[in-house]
Amino acid sequence: MASEDDALLVVSVYDGQFFGDMSSLEKICVIEGSVVISCDREPCSTLEETSKLLEMWAEKHTTPPPRGDFFTIFIGRKDRSDTEVEPVIRLDVYAHNGETTACVMSRTPCWDTERVCYQPDDGSVAIVCKILRANLGRTEY
Repeated sequence: MASEDDALLVVSVYDGQFFGDMSSLEKICVIEGSVVISCDREPCSTLEETSKLLEMWAEKHTTPPPRGDFFTIFIGRKDRSDTEVEPVIRLDVYAHNGETTACVMSRTPCWDTERVCYQPDDGSVAIVCKILRANLGRTEY
């Protein structure tokens, strides 16, 4: 795989809870792109980059709200000239009655985000943006 500067971030959003089998999930959307973030420190984390990419995407697009209480986000990287995505992070999101949280799964130990509020008509991407924004401790990029 090329350096992260040459790689695209791939964020795949699925409705449903992941149990190791993709057949139980329904694809909502796949977002590919790269962003340049001015960070006070280097390098910016994959979650910070994901947050910015999703915020930019959500300004122009909407996604439906999750049909149930669970949805799954797969975050990966791929070379611009390649189709194979290298998995980096998975977010297992629980959203119920206006509160949402996620379990962040990666090569490092998994961790749970703090609960945040969302609106009933928020789409899946909007909910993830709220989780990341609140848990990364950043309101601006």
